[in-house]
Amino acid sequence: MLRSFQTAVLPLFAVALIAGCGREESSSEVIAAADTPVGSVARYDWYMQGTTPAGQTTITKNGDGRITNESFVHWNNREWTVNSELQLDENGRIASQKISGISPFKSVIDEYFTYENGVASWGTPGENGSVETDKPAFYLADEGLSFGAAGAMVKAAVSNIDNSIDLFPNGRARVEKVRDVAVDTPDGEQTVSLYAVHGIGFTPNYLWFDKNLDVVSFDGDGYLGMIPEGWDVSVLKELSAVQSEVDGEFITELASDLATPAQDRLVFENIDVVDVVNGVLIEDQNVLVGAGKIIAVSAAAIDDANAMRIDGNGLSLMPGLWDMHAHFSLSDGVLNIAGGITNVRNIGGVHEKTIELTAKHDSGEVIGPNTFRAGFMDKAGPYASGWAAESLQQALERVDFYAEHGYIQIKLYSSIEPDWVAPIAERAHSHGMRVSGHIPAFMSAEQAVRAGYDEIQHINMVFLNFLAGDREDTRQQIRFTLYGDEAGNLDLESDEVQDFFALLKDNNVAIDPTAAIFDTSLRHLAGSPDPTFAAVIDNLPPSVARSRYNVQMNKRGEEEAWLRSAENQAAMLKALHDYGIQIIPGSDDMAAFTVHREIELYAEAGIPVADVLRIATLDSARITGVADRKGSIEVGKDSDLILVDGNPLQDVSAIRRAVLVMKGDTLYRPEELYSSIGIKPFVPSIEL
Repeated sequence: MLRSFQTAVLPLFAVALIAGCGREESSSEVIAAADTPVGSVARYDWYMQGTTPAGQTTITKNGDGRITNESFVHWNNREWTVNSELQLDENGRIASQKISGISPFKSVIDEYFTYENGVASWGTPGENGSVETDKPAFYLADEGLSFGAAGAMVKAAVSNIDNSIDLFPNGRARVEKVRDVAVDTPDGEQTVSLYAVHGIGFTPNYLWFDKNLDVVSFDGDGYLGMIPEGWDVSVLKELSAVQSEVDGEFITELASDLATPAQDRLVFENIDVVDVVNGVLIEDQNVLVGAGKIIAVSAAAIDDANAMRIDGNGLSLMPGLWDMHAHFSLSDGVLNIAGGITNVRNIGGVHEKTIELTAKHDSGEVIGPNTFRAGFMDKAGPYASGWAAESLQQALERVDFYAEHGYIQIKLYSSIEPDWVAPIAERAHSHGMRVSGHIPAFMSAEQAVRAGYDEIQHINMVFLNFLAGDREDTRQQIRFTLYGDEAGNLDLESDEVQDFFALLKDNNVAIDPTAAIFDTSLRHLAGSPDPTFAAVIDNLPPSVARSRYNVQMNKRGEEEAWLRSAENQAAMLKALHDYGIQIIPGSDDMAAFTVHREIELYAEAGIPVADVLRIATLDSARITGVADRKGSIEVGKDSDLILVDGNPLQDVSAIRRAVLVMKGDTLYRPEELYSSIGIKPFVPSIEL
């Protein structure tokens, strides 16, 4: 994961409207009855997947409205250091705040806010601004991990009759208590409360508070979580399960309002069909679907008096898109469907969360794509990420576990012992599963392919075959910095590169480039929008858009070299395709929009658009083993379809302009979906 965790918590309160049915409203009277002791110090421990220690946070309240927050979180060779010092005014709002530190990719964190003489001013390395106002508001920091400010903001909000508060730089937050839970602590049983802050992002993020509205716990979808020092980690798992249940309730309620079951039969009339098999647009067609399947595709009118009818004049019908590199959560489902992503391969997540999410999507209980699962695996050690094996035997048993639970693939990570790859691949292949992943440290991509890799995750791993080989410890940041510094100098016509292409081709190895996230890391400069989201940044909620101006990767003054590497990355994509090596689109960042940009990058690299659309649909279905029922508009296949404004074969960016999405037997209007999560719609949807 390049930015998956940051996306989950940056900004900390990137949340959307949460329905209040069956949930408690916050009570300012209750909160006012207890006060936090002055001069208090609270310490917290971080854990990865509820087991592996992953850092500490300390919050100090000095009794004069000054709150300091020191956090150090480490996972997967990333080290995130955040130091915040804020001063509250007499009304409990931020008068000033200074945040410093180092991002997980070594860029400088330097954020400030002041409110003096009626002027609010703020700034980060990526953006700044000011406004003259006497209207009370609370500063929402762009940088995450500032939990001291979180408690102050919630307290300020619940002091208002509607539990809401205006925000600097913009927006308005409303706070809602959604669940009380009694947990065992070293000091006996304690009741903690789950709060949602909404109105400033996509779907809810949550924090757990005590009765004084001091932070107790944070859970990042079961991957990274925080609890008070000395508490048993089982409490974190317990709270994570409750939070997941609450999140599911929100998404379920959303689905009831925004999902429209199709009638028994539906006809798309006068439609242009994108034929991804032959790479052509077939004009003036009629497509009949029913019971989740494509029944007929005909140039002649379809006579069915009982069928629901949709006039597609001037629109194009194409197969639903795929995201082949997702680390998804419940909240991603709405964004995926709105963006026409009807099928997703989860390339590695917490098993329990993944199974839960798959079941909810498959049942239609929540809005989301069809899901396919890859099981994640690393070796225990200082750089481990996710589930980690202590021995080869344990790793082989985990392969069996994934096979028993319906996973189609094993994803290996950077700390895996090179000598483990061949036996893991043999065991996985015996179950009919694919093997993919990062290239383990001190192993080359060539060696991994010869040991049984069926697929390589990330385009930098292809370049590192030549830049690092089996010599470097690519568990560390060098896998990014060496790529940025030297990828632009690699001769793609050289014998060693061509020989490697031949090896990939001969072994039918696919490449999952996640090119968009690396294009961002190579080209993004402070003060400009993240290239991956530049086309949509004005439509995003303000707090989400704001975070996309800050550069995550420290280029160390080598910007020109990194731009050359971006150009050679595009050339590599084209060269791989021209050689006949399968590439497949994946996000590894914000759902839907990252895939859209990934697809555009393939076209911008010179890959024919017809090939690009096939890659994003039928080829992805083939890789997951379901091309017999998904990936193209053919009779008998699943009716996973998107209706787009324009001809994507002429303008690949038309994939961003879905006016209707169909997953099986359910219809969705992207305009409604986007609006429900705080995104300004791009085009009007079809009326139903």
